[in-house]
Amino acid sequence: MIWPGQAPAFRRLKAGAVFWGLAWAMGSALAVCVLMFAWVALSAGPVYDVRVFLAAGSIIGAVLGGAACGRAAGTMGLLHGFLAGLCYGLLLAGLFLAGHMESIAFGDLFWRMFALGVAGSIGGLAGVNWRDRKKARSMMGK
Repeated sequence: MIWPGQAPAFRRLKAGAVFWGLAWAMGSALAVCVLMFAWVALSAGPVYDVRVFLAAGSIIGAVLGGAACGRAAGTMGLLHGFLAGLCYGLLLAGLFLAGHMESIAFGDLFWRMFALGVAGSIGGLAGVNWRDRKKARSMMGK
């Protein structure tokens, strides 16, 4: 006998939450790119090395996307966040390959997507455990 809460994991997976997390990840990456563009346009220095900021922006995007995904799913935040981060990594890899037309090493691509998946799962864990302040106040009787 299987209880209703014991359904297989793939049945409890919410694709809409994963797409919501992917949208948040891409939106935050776009915001980081706009901030970097403003920094380059407004500063007086002639040389800009933004590799660190691009890497940090992509990881921040994966964490925020995972948090939004876990919050939207409400359950299994690690899995939902990992899938959102992995889809985000695949999308970034596709955009990179479309722009460069060079081959990238499989190991490098694997570790980048794995890192974004882990960052997304950390965000998913935080998002699924995030409590809304209004709900917390109403539960306490205030």
